[in-house]
Amino acid sequence: MVRPWSFLDFVWIWLGGQVCSTALAAVGLIGGDQDLAILLAFAGLYVGNLGVLWLVSRRKSHPELGFTIEASDVWYVGLGLVLQIGLLLAFLPLSNLLFPEGRPPQEISDIISEADTLPLQIGLVAAAVVLGPVTEELMYRGVLLRALQPRGRVPAMVISAMIFSLVHLSGLGTEQILPLAAVVLPPIFILGLVLAWLTQRSGRLGPAIFLHSGWNLLAALVLLLPTEMLEQVG
Repeated sequence: MVRPWSFLDFVWIWLGGQVCSTALAAVGLIGGDQDLAILLAFAGLYVGNLGVLWLVSRRKSHPELGFTIEASDVWYVGLGLVLQIGLLLAFLPLSNLLFPEGRPPQEISDIISEADTLPLQIGLVAAAVVLGPVTEELMYRGVLLRALQPRGRVPAMVISAMIFSLVHLSGLGTEQILPLAAVVLPPIFILGLVLAWLTQRSGRLGPAIFLHSGWNLLAALVLLLPTEMLEQVG
């Protein structure tokens, strides 16, 4: 019996990450260690996503998601970094128009500002550059894109990119949510389109994983900068 990947599979995988992340973060907070709570939240997110993905894949007749990597994929890291910087510059006029006094803090900004210990910095960098891209590409360009393929290549690209960008709304906080969404979500939607196109073009996830890693590399570099320098830039 053929059991293809479905949108419901994606929903279960996403929910698994949310539940596990919340549970482990609560454990850290109960212990009174905020750094541990942040690390456990990220760890729980990826463990939950990958754990449910593994469980669901065991019921599939063809569980392959194209998770293959080649040496030539490494150059996509640079492409992802360039794409991130290019889109930041492209949307800078809109950002300045909506936020003339500077963009309000986002959830990720709060996390970065609290990353004042080496273990937390290392954990967040690993999450941003390695764990996040691998997990999210398996979910969005692996499961979700495959589930949407029967609708056609272009609709699958667009719908998967829309869902990919909308999910990131949870990381914007609640302050001035609509202006923030207008600035933040379009670049993420474009990223989702590029990642989906690369996956369809290559037939595997390697290029998308490395491009996604390069995109996140900018945030990782910010984490590695001295606090004094970040305060001067801010």
